[in-house]
Amino acid sequence: MQESKQNKKYIRYITFMAAFSALAYISVIFLKIPMIVFLKYEPKDVFVILGGLIFGPLFTIFLSIIVPFLELITVSSTGIIGFIMNAISTFFYVLPPVLFYAKRRSTKSLLYGLIIGTIVLTVVMIMWNYFLAPIFFGYTREAAVQILVPVILPFNLIKGGINAVLILLLYKPVTNVLVKSNILKKIDFEGFKNERKIITSIVATMLILTVIFVILSYFNVV
Repeated sequence: MQESKQNKKYIRYITFMAAFSALAYISVIFLKIPMIVFLKYEPKDVFVILGGLIFGPLFTIFLSIIVPFLELITVSSTGIIGFIMNAISTFFYVLPPVLFYAKRRSTKSLLYGLIIGTIVLTVVMIMWNYFLAPIFFGYTREAAVQILVPVILPFNLIKGGINAVLILLLYKPVTNVLVKSNILKKIDFEGFKNERKIITSIVATMLILTVIFVILSYFNVV
């Protein structure tokens, strides 16, 4: 009985993962808006967070890889470096609100998580652009530094802010509709065993890699 319930849970999990991946991917194709210089906004992180608020933090980590990978093999012109930057951007932005909300399901927790997610996104993307922009654009390190504050910083603050507003407006209505229509069930809101340990390990690894690459870049090792 327990095994059957778990199998059903996995099937629903994978099904919804495919659905949210498709929604996020479609938003990349049809809702991309030019913003600052070469940077464009698309609301895919909104769908990633909405899925994570329902299915948990591990769900967002999977989507953070799946959606950028779909972009890489279909519409992206930025190659593997664009994929890396895309995945990192989504990963660091979506996890804070989902983790905060998983701990305490309230609008206030979600708001705090979105604010922290926007700050983390902005700081981390400055660090990763410092490392990867010279490789991707062929800039000198000094030239890459020149775009961090006037371009990278405001873009990510604006992007995080827009996503936050959309999520706060959409989460409750979307969830209520899905629950009332019996598309979402109680089993969908339950997490998986050892999920927290897995997430902690992944986050720690990503933070360590970020610091290592920035240090190597600073000393011109890479």
